[in-house]
This record gives sequence, C-alpha cells and structure tokens, in this order.
Amino acid sequence: MRSVFIAICFVLLAIPGWSAVHADPGTAPERVSRGSSLDEGMGAVVISIRSALYLEDRLDVFFLREGGEISNDADVVRFDRKQGMLALGNDTAGHKVRAYQLTPGTYRLVAHGVSCPKVPAENERCLVDASLLFGKEEISRPSRGYPDIAPSFEVRAGEVTFAGDFALTARNTIEWSQIPDDELKRVRGRFDELPRAPDPAIPEEFELKYPVTARSLRDDWNRRY
Repeated sequence: MRSVFIAICFVLLAIPGWSAVHADPGTAPERVSRGSSLDEGMGAVVISIRSALYLEDRLDVFFLREGGEISNDADVVRFDRKQGMLALGNDTAGHKVRAYQLTPGTYRLVAHGVSCPKVPAENERCLVDASLLFGKEEISRPSRGYPDIAPSFEVRAGEVTFAGDFALTARNTIEWSQIPDDELKRVRGRFDELPRAPDPAIPEEFELKYPVTARSLRDDWNRRY
C-alpha cells in the first residue's frame, strides 16, 4: 500500500513539473497497419520499445538517419513508450510491437531520454526542473547519448525491416534483443507481401544481458541518472 500511496502522490505533485513546456526533439514516425498501407517510396519498420524502469513520463528512443544532423528534427526518428493512463505499477516491461513507415536510409541509435528538451549527446544526461509541493528541484532523468558503434537498421522502399526490441534497462542503457515469435506474429503476417530488408546491425556490447524485470517507482525514488 505504501508504494501505491507514493505513486499517487507522485502523480499529483511531480508529473506536471517534469513535463516541461518545450518542443519535442526529433520526429515521431507514422504508424502503418499493413504492407499495403505504405506510401509510395517508403519502407516499413517493425520495432518494440520497452522499459524496466518505471516511467514517470514518456520514454523517447532516438535514431539518426545516416548523413543527417541531430540538430535537424527531420533527420531524427523518435520512437516512444509510456505508462498506461490508469497504471500505478510498471506496465512497460513487456513487449509492445508496432509497425511504422520511414524514409529509406540507415538509422542508428543515438540516445534515449525521458522529459529531455533535446537529443542527449554521447554520455550526456538530461536535467529538468521538477515542480514539487514546496518549490522546484533540479533532477536527472533516465537518459544517455550513444557512440557511433550503436545499433542500426536499414530501411528500404517497399520492404519491411524487423528492427527488434530496444529495452531501457535498470542500468540506464538501451539494450537490444530479438522480438519473441509469439509477440512478432501478431504483426508479421500483415507484412508478408513485402520483401524483407537486411537484419539490424547489433554490436555485441548492446545485446540484452539480463531479462527485463519491471521496477517500481519506489525502486528508483530519488535516483540520480
């Protein structure tokens, strides 16, 4: 009951201040329901985003298109995951497989962040002002920028890319794994008519090391990221 009370207090007091008023960095891609829904010249990407950490706000996972600039939102794709509206516990640790359409190109993982006003640079963390009951406090949020060796996937026009699962772990790192067949089959059949693009390029150090276990708000209360 205590953890439920803490969660309720957090929702009432902290969340409005943590979602600072700013333009969201990057561009959210358009979802597609099946291969026949693709716009001309676009490719499909099937991907899962999840989190072991309790998400006080939306988690953004950023990918930069090869040849682009992080400062240009049009070059940065933002996939996201967030808690359910009525969830008091962590409901983001399970797979959530979605399909999107993207401009052809190679996309590399560059950062993740919660409430970040910009895409974090390599090893950078986000600091935000939280509006609490007795004033404001600067806090760090789950966030990190990644080096050039980070995972990447290729999008080809008229083809489907199975990019895999990108999970935010308790170590404040995004780690990759294959989407289990029982989760993937819910989406895969709707794109069977499309040729398959190459598999993602995943360096060994980014492969998922341990199972993704849901953490609670209490687990990381006042944690510095």
